[in-house]
Amino acid sequence: MKSPDIRGAIRSSLAAVFLVSLVIGSAGFYLLLRDQALQEAAGEARLMLTTAIGVRDYTNAHIAPLAAAAPAGDFHEESVPFFAAQTVFRSVSAHERAFTYREAALNPTAPADRASDFEVGLIQRFAADPQLAEVTGDRSVGADRVFYVARPIRIADPACLSCHDTPARAPPAMLAKYGPNNGFGWKLGEVVGVQWLALPVTAQFRQTLVVAALVAAGLSLIFLVAYLALSASLEALVARPLTELARAADKASLSAASDGALPSGGVAEVGRLSLAIQRLRSSLAKAMAELERRGS
Repeated sequence: MKSPDIRGAIRSSLAAVFLVSLVIGSAGFYLLLRDQALQEAAGEARLMLTTAIGVRDYTNAHIAPLAAAAPAGDFHEESVPFFAAQTVFRSVSAHERAFTYREAALNPTAPADRASDFEVGLIQRFAADPQLAEVTGDRSVGADRVFYVARPIRIADPACLSCHDTPARAPPAMLAKYGPNNGFGWKLGEVVGVQWLALPVTAQFRQTLVVAALVAAGLSLIFLVAYLALSASLEALVARPLTELARAADKASLSAASDGALPSGGVAEVGRLSLAIQRLRSSLAKAMAELERRGS
């Protein structure tokens, strides 16, 4: 198999180095920007989720006692932290950036709060690991991509069991509204649901992809200029002088004639190789002359 000449080897090596550098640099920059977008989404989601917890705590501390003081037989949904937080955030999402906030349970009082397959998976993860306090990630929802932060709903307040232990303990007005079949049998310390908030990140990912593409285009231009400059420099300093030296060495191996100038330009090593070939020529010429003299 014919070996590639020095020009082809140099150009192939440069092209390979630049191509690998372009791919690694562009991919690394894209991943960096994508990670930054996810971190920003995580910070925003945690802030909003903390706000939702604040709404729940306020409802539990200030609204629930007022509802408890109402005439017997009255039931006010506004005193339920689940209901209050989700109602507030539905209103917020209607005016601000679209997001999803859910408090879903395996056995909720309101059927609309029943956990989906995705939410069931989150609840099972929290139930299996009592030390797990938060789960984050991104997932596809239709044609969009969303980033979510999820936290467990764990029964830590015994007061919650007054409505969710057995139908016999529940307020009659609650039973009249929701019936005796849903939202009961909860246990103290049990993970009964999941609280999660999701933000759309499709636009951020697209912007990240555009920026990464622009960076890749800029790097390609820089690498192209560098490739041409290095190719020209290596051609002048290495490839052309070595090619001329190769021809001179071939001639020296076939003839004792010392005609033909050797290249003197290029890198220092090329100059030393030229001198070595010139000495080889001189030595070969002297040896041939001595043989001719003895033969005559």
